[in-house]
Amino acid sequence: MAPCPRFCRGGARAKMNTADERAIPGRGWYAFAGALAFASTVAIAAFGAWLLFAPSERQQFLVPGRHTMQLAGAASYLIWNEYQTVFDGQSYRDAEELPQGMRLSVIDKASGERIASRSSRNVKVSDSSTKRRSVAQFRTLHAGMHEIVVEGDFPPRVFSASRDYFVGALWRTVGIFGSAFLGFAAAVAIFGWAYIRREEAANAAARTAAPTPVDAAAQAQPNETELKRLAMIVYALQIAGYFVGVTFIAGVIINYIKLKEVEGTWLESHFRWQIRTFWFGVMWSCIGFALLVVMVGFLILIGAAVWVLYRAIKGWIELSEGKPLPG
Repeated sequence: MAPCPRFCRGGARAKMNTADERAIPGRGWYAFAGALAFASTVAIAAFGAWLLFAPSERQQFLVPGRHTMQLAGAASYLIWNEYQTVFDGQSYRDAEELPQGMRLSVIDKASGERIASRSSRNVKVSDSSTKRRSVAQFRTLHAGMHEIVVEGDFPPRVFSASRDYFVGALWRTVGIFGSAFLGFAAAVAIFGWAYIRREEAANAAARTAAPTPVDAAAQAQPNETELKRLAMIVYALQIAGYFVGVTFIAGVIINYIKLKEVEGTWLESHFRWQIRTFWFGVMWSCIGFALLVVMVGFLILIGAAVWVLYRAIKGWIELSEGKPLPG
């Protein structure tokens, strides 16, 4: 077989280089990883908002006495003793313990039969205006009118009834947080994979490039690669702080320990960016927790979480490209 001409070998090399370049992950992978992490954050925030702002289906009534209510299908229901609450514009405050001799029953109005109920004192809920504890639990077989009968000789107090969402909410919580954890883990894995591949490609290109004189500034910073890797670790710790809060603190400790070593370099902008992310994140989180009693705090906490995630992802992308951040 005749040897390949010089131009042929050059064409083959060019084709190989093009294939190698196509194998290098683009910056779009960073955006994809960021979108995945953002979606996980939004899922957690939306679930928290649903838990906090979902309208209550509980119906209040005074006991002793009879209360008829429409129940929507076969489900488990709880009867509550609202020992601190507001009913018809009036504040009620009673003992948490039930009065002696109290009798409770549930009747299916369609058939006139009593529905089996059992004592249930293991669920307790408190918020800014109400404190209540479960009294009994029963399960309906079908939708329709049901009557709750509470008998006894004691002063009027407020009871309520609502669907028992607690077991379902527990499984939904596990599912949401499990999915969010997998989303964050996948985002970190994709980000790390793209970063490593791009770094390998950059190092390979540097090795094959023509040697250039090393200036004094480059010689004065032999540990820049290690400091860059450390900054990358801090960004990862900030993202991991969503699940293990102590990693958020560990990251800022690294920043302060190594800040002197990066002064005057482009990496200083990243360290100061990370420090500001930590302290502003802590500040807004404290404000959010303080304002939870008026519901606004939850929105502040969501905003703080998204803001921290944005800054960590933006910083990670700019760092991987070797770019400084604005002061």
